[in-house]
Amino acid sequence: MNCFVCGTKKEDFEVWTNKIVIGATYDSEFQNNDIIKKLPSDGVICHKCIKNIEVIVDFNREIKSDSD
Repeated sequence: MNCFVCGTKKEDFEVWTNKIVIGATYDSEFQNNDIIKKLPSDGVICHKCIKNIEVIVDFNREIKSDSD
């Protein structure tokens, strides 16, 4: 399997394969990330890329809360 984001070949235990699982695991701000929204139904994202998206979402939350 190749990661939808970085294109690296990964084993099945190294990837997230289901948008429903991502939706159940993460909140709406994470789900609204452009990469997650573009993920095809049969696409996979490796854990490293999920963690990178998490960092981006958390950074954007901090910026948003600082501006409020």
